[in-house]
Amino acid sequence: MKTSRRLFLSLAALAAPTWAAATDGALTPPVTIARFAGNRVAAVSYTFDDGTLGHYLVAAPTLEKYEFRGTFGVVAGKTADDPAAAQKLATANGKAPQAVRRTSWQEWRELAAKGHEVANHGMEHKGLPSLTEAGLEREVNEAARIITEKVGRPLSFIYPGNGRNPKVREFVLKNHIADRNREQRFGGPGFTVDQANAIIDKAIKNREAIIIMTHAVAEAGYQPVSQEDLDGHLKYVSTIKDKIWVDTLANVTRYVRERDAAKITLKTSAANQVIFTLACPLDPGLFNGPLTCVINAGSPVVPAAVKCERGGVAIPVTVSGDQLLVDIVPGSGDVTVRWTNNPGRAQ
Repeated sequence: MKTSRRLFLSLAALAAPTWAAATDGALTPPVTIARFAGNRVAAVSYTFDDGTLGHYLVAAPTLEKYEFRGTFGVVAGKTADDPAAAQKLATANGKAPQAVRRTSWQEWRELAAKGHEVANHGMEHKGLPSLTEAGLEREVNEAARIITEKVGRPLSFIYPGNGRNPKVREFVLKNHIADRNREQRFGGPGFTVDQANAIIDKAIKNREAIIIMTHAVAEAGYQPVSQEDLDGHLKYVSTIKDKIWVDTLANVTRYVRERDAAKITLKTSAANQVIFTLACPLDPGLFNGPLTCVINAGSPVVPAAVKCERGGVAIPVTVSGDQLLVDIVPGSGDVTVRWTNNPGRAQ
């Protein structure tokens, strides 16, 4: 009996993963999925409601200045095909000639081509909780059909007036992968850049994904924000890009849902090499964004000696101390990562 027990323990030791010990005594897996893209600790999505002209003229260009992209909620039933038709619509029904028009479908297509997200903000901007099933069908799905026809399928839904409940959310998420189910205001009387920056700092501290809600930008309207304040805030965020990931609501939501559903299967973990697969059971037609995989090399590596490939195709690798970061789309095929540790660096 004693001999069998010793043999069992010896075999178990051989089969155990050769993982590095973390500072708390726990074992660090050789490959993990980063909490957010780029192994950042937090994420933020900037969303803009109502599709007014300031979004096209000011908000989008200001985001682009810092290499960010935003999510813009479009009211499908109040959006015209081109700028001239949009201006005519804005001044209809006896409205003042200087009435602010909404961004047109032509302009939304332009922004979508630059990587911004055109989201569904309803057909007529009606509160959803009070609508019947037929009303929800028109306000949510008919709006989605029009946006799909004019720009492309909307992946995110922005609730008009933030009106939502579990039943409404269930209806919305049948045809959208993301919804703004929480928000933090940016703009309006008394709101400051310092307050906006503090929201970002808190997100980093809490290691969470947050959603910023903005309405009028550099124009008259609901809870307006000036171009100066928007620029000042985004300038601050651009200085901490290594800590917070800025992307559209659809992209952040897709990453989180993929991350939580994905599974890493480690096939080989040897000195200076790992081979693994990354699989996700979600619909690959929608959930096809890359996940950042973190390979723990154990000690600093020689950057020039790092190689990663999948199916014979090279994949870029980012070296961060003793960690290697690779962006992998879940799917079939082994991912092989090889590296050389740097003997000249402290272990």
